[in-house]
Amino acid sequence: MSEFGLIDITEKDEIFTIEIGGLDGKTHNSLSKVFRIAHESDCRVVVVTGKGKSFIAPEKYDFEWVKKLGIYKDMLQIFKEAEDIIRDEINCEKVTIAKVYAPGAHSMGASIALACDFVYASEDATFSDPHMSGFGVPPGDGGALLWPARIGLSRAREFLMTDRMATAKEAYDIGLINKVAPVDQLDAEVDKLIKKLLSYDALGLKMTKKWLNNYLQQNMAIVGMGSLFAEGMVLASGNFAQKTEAYGKQLESEGKRSPNQK
Repeated sequence: MSEFGLIDITEKDEIFTIEIGGLDGKTHNSLSKVFRIAHESDCRVVVVTGKGKSFIAPEKYDFEWVKKLGIYKDMLQIFKEAEDIIRDEINCEKVTIAKVYAPGAHSMGASIALACDFVYASEDATFSDPHMSGFGVPPGDGGALLWPARIGLSRAREFLMTDRMATAKEAYDIGLINKVAPVDQLDAEVDKLIKKLLSYDALGLKMTKKWLNNYLQQNMAIVGMGSLFAEGMVLASGNFAQKTEAYGKQLESEGKRSPNQK
């Protein structure tokens, strides 16, 4: 495990790469830090991806960490981290690209992907936010902000309030993501995008991103904090840990990778 938990970061040829291998307490605490490091680096492009075939999702739930969400002081700390992760990712002045392989980006993984400027996915990847359907809580770590911003409120309701999952093709068709590619061509497609971005004037690109992201920054304070507060109210009811553990065991029994907890 690195100093950032299950996250590895590298910087080379103006490209800052963030590889996320799972989600536990230390990794959650470090996610915001790595986006701040990227923001302060000399790079021009940030690529966010997963290790192996997963964007973020762990093989198994870290139930002990999840149960901390039912403890008031731990809940406050984890909520502060969740808010910082999305805010610092959105505020990063470098162009950010999510490179998503199957099984795809789900729950907090979807939020981190959708907060990027570009989302490129393999054709076998899927996207969902099972906060409500799987965990019984509102999408408090960015989902309520990012899904409507990309696909509109009506479509976002369908994904955030039910167990709806989008294939990569559907995600592209409705505007949730920017590009779908065969599995063996995804790296090459991302490299082509990076080459194009690096050919542009650095200050011009930086300022273009800054003004485009004003919409998200203005709504972050209202939607982001409101959804976290709503999530906290549900967590305080005491049902979250039990529901999450049951949902995780159900997925594991079906031989599926778990969507990201929290």
